[in-house]
Amino acid sequence: MKSRLSSKLVLSAFALLASSTLVSAGGWQTDTQGTSNWHVSPPIGQCNVSRARNRAIRAGIYRSEIVYRDENVLTFRGLTLNGDRKEITFGNEPSCPELESRDIP
Repeated sequence: MKSRLSSKLVLSAFALLASSTLVSAGGWQTDTQGTSNWHVSPPIGQCNVSRARNRAIRAGIYRSEIVYRDENVLTFRGLTLNGDRKEITFGNEPSCPELESRDIP
């Protein structure tokens, strides 16, 4: 009787642990260098910060950081390959449209 009860408890604990691991593993993404990052999709109708940062990189702005964010726009500031400072603004829509790009003196 005791062994049957203890085996049921062990199986229940294992099932609970496995299900909680599967639920939380949905947002983890790994890169090729072994680094894991938590990624959560943006709410419907908004631009994701990581998507906007990737678009800034494709526009030639590296080492960018977000300097302004509200319900309408996301603004990043970073460096170009030449070492010039540049700022880029994206609309807070699902496609992250580029609204403005300017050099910082």
